[in-house]
Amino acid sequence: MALSHRTLTLRAARGLVVRPRPGGGPDQALVFLSDGGVHELMGTEDGAAGATARLGPSLTTLAAPPLLTSLAYDPASDAVYFAVPCRSAAGGLGGLAFQRSMFSKLDASNRISDMAGWEGGLYSNSISALAPAVGSRGILWVAERKSIRRLDTHSGEVTTLEGVEPLHTWWQNLAWDPAAGTLLAATSTALCRVRTEGAVEGRVELVAGRWDIDEAVDGSGEVARFKDITGMLPVPGGRLLIADGLDLRCMDAGGAVTTLLRGCFPSGEYRQMAILPSGELGVMMQNGRLVLVSGGDWASPVPPPPAATTDLLLSLLAPQAAAEDAGGSGSGDASVAPGTVTVRVGGRAFPAHRSVLAAGSEYFARLLAPGGGFAESGAAELLTPPPELLRPTAALAGRLLMGGGAVAALTERLAAAATPASVLSDLAWADAHGMTDLAGQLRAYAARKRKAVELDGLEQLAEQSPKQAAKLMKALADL
Repeated sequence: MALSHRTLTLRAARGLVVRPRPGGGPDQALVFLSDGGVHELMGTEDGAAGATARLGPSLTTLAAPPLLTSLAYDPASDAVYFAVPCRSAAGGLGGLAFQRSMFSKLDASNRISDMAGWEGGLYSNSISALAPAVGSRGILWVAERKSIRRLDTHSGEVTTLEGVEPLHTWWQNLAWDPAAGTLLAATSTALCRVRTEGAVEGRVELVAGRWDIDEAVDGSGEVARFKDITGMLPVPGGRLLIADGLDLRCMDAGGAVTTLLRGCFPSGEYRQMAILPSGELGVMMQNGRLVLVSGGDWASPVPPPPAATTDLLLSLLAPQAAAEDAGGSGSGDASVAPGTVTVRVGGRAFPAHRSVLAAGSEYFARLLAPGGGFAESGAAELLTPPPELLRPTAALAGRLLMGGGAVAALTERLAAAATPASVLSDLAWADAHGMTDLAGQLRAYAARKRKAVELDGLEQLAEQSPKQAAKLMKALADL
């Protein structure tokens, strides 16, 4: 792809973030200024020319400007999160004064409220060390020098991810890859994948670059080299855009690093990177300039259709006879058209053509192939795995160090399968297997369903997982 870039000057700009436009329409790019003002970046709407970019009217004003590289939009809470300095220092160590920091959020109505502060343990003696990356289900990951913190945007709870200290340096950037369900962390010269679940040992995996060599070289794995990683942004197709010194680089889904555009960041001082509604890459520099990179295929894919549309598509894909015979009940019989099977997901069933299932899923392709087991079983319906198999499968996936996407998918299934009768047992199991994301989701579920939760398991939870029991009690007390 042929890329080009141009630079615009915005007054006292401090940060850039993109969120869905309140009320609908194209996404909205927000610019945070050093005087605390928050403005929409106009002229970057879908199809607009970025050369006309300008600041719109003020949407709101912060009490204090955000720290550098600290803006992140969380779709779970539909809010923009940012770190701001607290008024007083926390003390010192070795002659260095620690800067207390706290998180605030800007909601869709442009209201500002505080999140976690010193009580949550967030501090830094380098304001550029705070680099949030939004994970799944309202989780905000924060780099704090040699530590990585987990902030639950629902409860405000802050925990520390164990076993993730980098070698001889500190973390400078984080990014959450939604396609793979993994957390990426970078020092100035090393790009790593960080497992957030399972055993503590071996959580940090070097993906590209070296811990101790700073030079710009394209390639894969340790053959690739980085000069000074100052920003990362996941884009569709499993790719990762990387601001490396003066250059824009990219790591593809296979781990190969290439240089896309040289010298596009003249100061080499990056602040924020986002895909603008126009489809351009916007990079906010520390000197307040906005670098716009055009010509890249970085736009987000079309979102999946809603459930009603999915049902319509399934009915169109399935032969008419199958849809009529299924009658919405999900029971299979001999009248189902040839080539069609009934798929049952929980209590819901729908007909689908074998070729469609096989084309879209390797699992179905193997299952429906001769000798795959389905035809030989004589079953009338395809069933999803029983909920009782999710726990051992998730534990095995973590033990075998499988990709983060597999563990994340199983975690989501486990969270969705929780019931008021099982949630306390599920919480104890998640804690025993080091699944902090799942434990947080289960605590939130138990708090929401507190009137229906069966308390018989509370004593067992307190014995097996006293810390989780204490956190649950705190969450209930805060309601």
